[in-house]
Amino acid sequence: MGYNVLTYDNAIADTANQLLLLNAVRASQHYPKSFTSVGQLAASPPISGSLASTLNFTSLAGLQTYSLNPSASAGAGYSQFSLGNLNAQKFMLAMRAPVRKEITAAFRESTGWPRQLLDLVYFQEFKPTEQILRAVDARRRSQCLAPTTTGAASRCERMSEQIAEFTSRCNSHFVDVSARIGEFSNDRGIYYNTAVNYCHYTRFRLFLEEVRLTNYPVCSERPAPQCLLAKERSPLEMIGYLGELIAAQNYIDEPFTPLVLYGRSIGPTRVFVDVPLFVVMHGEPLAGAAVNIRHNGTTWYVPRPNFGSPTEERSLQTLDLVLQTVQAATQEGDLPKTVPPVTILKE
Repeated sequence: MGYNVLTYDNAIADTANQLLLLNAVRASQHYPKSFTSVGQLAASPPISGSLASTLNFTSLAGLQTYSLNPSASAGAGYSQFSLGNLNAQKFMLAMRAPVRKEITAAFRESTGWPRQLLDLVYFQEFKPTEQILRAVDARRRSQCLAPTTTGAASRCERMSEQIAEFTSRCNSHFVDVSARIGEFSNDRGIYYNTAVNYCHYTRFRLFLEEVRLTNYPVCSERPAPQCLLAKERSPLEMIGYLGELIAAQNYIDEPFTPLVLYGRSIGPTRVFVDVPLFVVMHGEPLAGAAVNIRHNGTTWYVPRPNFGSPTEERSLQTLDLVLQTVQAATQEGDLPKTVPPVTILKE
């Protein structure tokens, strides 16, 4: 039974990852999304045996003939396995509702998640005023002119490289404040977090880093003085965002790999590096896959990351963050517990 529990637990984890990846691939191709849950498992002992015998006696000669017929059988131990359909009003309303603040706060309080990863998944849009935009731009220039810590120096150095690349591929948004304000005046929605192309994605990511570097306050419920208003995603919109990341690498005219800034400690200092955020490829995996699914006759997979490498892809961590947030945001009973109930049938 212990072995069956472990194999079932692995199957539950794989099923959840595959379902999320499948819906992300569907979202990348504008297919309808669908949700199921794993129900209860009924199990019986995996091995059973019996010893049958036929004995013949006579009153004079005693035992004359005998035969023994031992038998044994082995099986997986599963007798019932059920799936639940979640495409109902209660679950779908929860998927479309804003994520409760105590849920996102719990993830932010954990030190195991890269800060920019959380913000890229949770924030859908920033809505600054012109005054806030000027203040953030001026603070970033001032702080990077004379960084006060080695961590700030590393962050500024990386941002400088990102801005140089953005300027060469897009425009002078981050080097000319007048051009920046002019572009913002023409389109107040330019800080929308989307991976529709490199320029849109990188512009939001750089503005996000400016906000983090300058510790500018962010509010996500209502506008407030000296506070940057942010719109957060619903669980369903998070899955749609994964679909955008997949499309950026596979469908658009100029594909690119979305990156995330990750801080790693080296001795007493902190160094910031760009690593791939969420890599999903199609075709047959050449070097192994961490998660794979089939959609429309094509294999889609998350490549196995180079664990422990300074440039390790954050694909599995991104998948895990969205999965855990979706599970926490939906009401009890809509998604299975981590360890589902098990019924043992005794013979």
